[in-house]
Amino acid sequence: MSKAPPSTQSPDAGQTAHQFFVIQELLRIPELARFYTDLLVNSPTTVVAARDRQGLSKSTAYKYANTLSELGIATELDTYENGSSLWRADPVSGNWTDQTTIELGPVLIAVYGATSVDDDLELFVDRHGKAALAPVVMATIEYLKGETTRRGVADDLDIPAVEAIAVTQAIERIITVVKDHDPTLEDVSFDVDVHDRALDQSPYQRADE
Repeated sequence: MSKAPPSTQSPDAGQTAHQFFVIQELLRIPELARFYTDLLVNSPTTVVAARDRQGLSKSTAYKYANTLSELGIATELDTYENGSSLWRADPVSGNWTDQTTIELGPVLIAVYGATSVDDDLELFVDRHGKAALAPVVMATIEYLKGETTRRGVADDLDIPAVEAIAVTQAIERIITVVKDHDPTLEDVSFDVDVHDRALDQSPYQRADE
């Protein structure tokens, strides 16, 4: 009997594959991505509270909570608030490498989720496709770091300046809320401040603010 060749997989290859699978699932359904993001930025929180913030039906919210639990990124806790179980969501992230490396994490998931409620993001996806979200998210991060301008984003992405302004404004509101929960942005600092009035228009709100 011949011996099988030794495995060349790294010990964490299975975890990496799982993370990639989870991100794929979250990027498949905008409402699921939005519900996950709400749980993440407000953890611990109840399904009822997340449902109310995101305007979802009771059945849909609990279906999404169970889906996130099955994916291993949300946990129902043994503590309660107003008679409802508290839930905790965990950040998920990974890298996609082809000709370039794209970091996939909660911010990108949150932006994709917001395409179902933000007109500027929905229009951008209609015009350029879902895959175009990653480059514009990365470009908005560079803008917030002070390393480019909105017009520079337009030039880099080859889109009209008015479109770049609209989409980066929509994305920066999301990034500001989600950043502290995204491991890919852990060591990133921003030089550009997002005004509180703009944050009030974000599809994600922190319940404690």
